[in-house]
Amino acid sequence: MRLSAKDKVFLVLKYIVLGIFTILCLYPLWWLFLSSFKTNTELYANPWGLPEHFSLDNYVQAITEGHILQYFGNSVIIAVSAVLVAVVLSSMVSYAITRMQWKLSRLTLNVFLLGMMIPVYAMVVPLFSMFNRMGLLNTHLAVIIPHIAIAFPMAIFIMTGFMGSLPKEMEEAAVMDGCNIYQIFFKIIMPISKSSVVTVAVVTFINIWNDLLLPQIFLTDASKMTLPVGLTEFQGQYATNYVAEIAAVIITIIPSIIVYIWLHKHIMEGMVAGAVKG
Repeated sequence: MRLSAKDKVFLVLKYIVLGIFTILCLYPLWWLFLSSFKTNTELYANPWGLPEHFSLDNYVQAITEGHILQYFGNSVIIAVSAVLVAVVLSSMVSYAITRMQWKLSRLTLNVFLLGMMIPVYAMVVPLFSMFNRMGLLNTHLAVIIPHIAIAFPMAIFIMTGFMGSLPKEMEEAAVMDGCNIYQIFFKIIMPISKSSVVTVAVVTFINIWNDLLLPQIFLTDASKMTLPVGLTEFQGQYATNYVAEIAAVIITIIPSIIVYIWLHKHIMEGMVAGAVKG
């Protein structure tokens, strides 16, 4: 099929706009990467140029003096724990709401979705009071538990949209073969719902990985802080080691970029399923 002159012009303009948008998105990352190899003097004297020497000194300083690997480990513990619990519990709730017949299923779904309207800042004071009474302040649980609750509304919204579109004949056939409800859920529903599960896991992981508010409020021991909080340690009272901080930022954003690039196809499928079929 041959395109008309008008369609060709429109196509060229579309790709030009998309190319400019891509450059605007990628250039800040490229600038951070190059700046992480500079010295502070180079950063001020030649902020847009290439570094004179590509040295890993800033990364070494971020690891040894900035203790970035310790913060990295804390972020991994909190993010992975919260993601696993949130995915498992939200998928179970979504299965119960969409696949089981009971009177309050719709009301239960609406109650969970109301959580999307509650800002995180509104929960800080009551959570701080509760964790203080329970003795959970300055522990990873004080950050993991709120993140699980925050992830629930979005996770249930996406998963109910997908699970609600699955044919009930699959479960009926499984029951005829002697499967119980747990076997149906873990061996049939969960494998089919992989795209929505991956979407929930990735979005939850990125939100937790980049969160600064909750760790800064509920954690006081520096050895338990996460990466976003650890980045603030490079700012001194009278000076800031910007190049070492930029190197630490590069280390911080690498996991999010890798996870998103690796699983972006499943994310797109899961978001479409939750938005359209729900």
